[in-house]
Amino acid sequence: MQHFILAFITIGIVWTAWKNFKQLGRLKAADLDLTVEQRQQQQMRYTMRIVACLLALAALPFLFTIIGKSL
Repeated sequence: MQHFILAFITIGIVWTAWKNFKQLGRLKAADLDLTVEQRQQQQMRYTMRIVACLLALAALPFLFTIIGKSL
């Protein structure tokens, strides 16, 4: 059961990272009316979301191991 929960959480995190990665790639074409500074802020926002998703993916196995051993 624990593996199914981990799989669903992992799928959600990967989907979120992929969605942000696609938005990051389309930023220049989609938002032509933004200034350079605003575009850089949006790029940094998307990049930090992707990094947060990757960190969450790295931490999930350890968290589930700790939770599994305590139950």
